[in-house]
Amino acid sequence: MSTQQQQDPLQPVNATITQRQDLTEDVSLFHVALEDSTGEGPSGANHQPGQFVMLSVLGAGEAPFSICHAPTEGGPLQLCIRRVGRVTERLFSLPVGSRIGLRGPYGNGFPLDKMKDHDVLMVAGGLGMAPLRSVLQGILAQRAQHGRVVLAYGFRAPEDMLFRDELLALASDGGVEVKFAMDHPGAGIGREALAGHVGMLVDGIELESAKTCVALCGPPVMYRGTADLLRQKGVWPQKTFMTFERRMSCGVGQCGHCTIGYRYSCLDGPVFSAWEARGLREAWEQ
Repeated sequence: MSTQQQQDPLQPVNATITQRQDLTEDVSLFHVALEDSTGEGPSGANHQPGQFVMLSVLGAGEAPFSICHAPTEGGPLQLCIRRVGRVTERLFSLPVGSRIGLRGPYGNGFPLDKMKDHDVLMVAGGLGMAPLRSVLQGILAQRAQHGRVVLAYGFRAPEDMLFRDELLALASDGGVEVKFAMDHPGAGIGREALAGHVGMLVDGIELESAKTCVALCGPPVMYRGTADLLRQKGVWPQKTFMTFERRMSCGVGQCGHCTIGYRYSCLDGPVFSAWEARGLREAWEQ
C-alpha cells in the first residue's frame, strides 16, 4: 500500500482503524482515518451520501462498503460492516490501530439536491439503514430546505436494529417521523413498532405523491414490492431512488463484475431512479 494516491486507480492508500463500535452481534461501525490527511482518498469529507469505498485487508483481499455518514469536515470515515466472508472476517480480527487500504469514494450517490423543496421518505431494510444514514444526516444538515421527512426502517428483531440509540433519540426529537417494523418483535425496542415488514409501514404512510422523493435501500427482495407500492401511491419513478449494491470488484468499471444489464453499478450507480432501473431486471432479481 502506498502513502499517497497514485495515478493507478487500483492502488489503495493507507488508512488506520481508529475506533470500532459493535452495533449488533455481527455488525460493527468502524472509524477510519487516512494516514496522509493531505493526500487523496476517502477522508470522510469528500463523498456524497450513497457512495462507497473499496477496503482492503492485507492477506485477505478487497471488498466494497457503503459510507454510512454525511460528509464531515475533518472526518473520520465511517463504515458500517457486517461480518460475512473472508475480508470482513479478517477485518473484524484486527485491533484498533491496525492498517488497512482504501480506494474511492466511488459511485454517484443519492441526489440530495433533487430532494430539496420536497417531502422525503427514506425506506431502509436491514443493513440498508447504513447507507441511508448518510442520506438522513445530509437531509438533517439542511432540514429547512425539505418538507416532511419520514424514515421507515424494518429489521428482523430488536437485537438486529442498527444505530439504536441514535434513531430512538431522533424519533423522540420530532423533527423526523421515524417508524419501525420488525419481523419478530420479541421484547421490543422501547418504542412502538409494527409487527411485519417495512413494506407494511410504507403502505400505511399517507404521501403527497407529487411532492415526494424516496430513498430506498435494503435487500433486493424488498425492492420490487416497495417500488410497486410507491408507484400505486402516485410517487413518480423519477423521484424514487434506490441503491443496487451489486458485488463490486474494481470500483472503476474495468472488470465488468458489477454489470447490471447495460450499466456498471460502480460507475452508473450504485444509485438509480426507479425509472432508470425499470430495464435492469437482473438487479431486481439478485
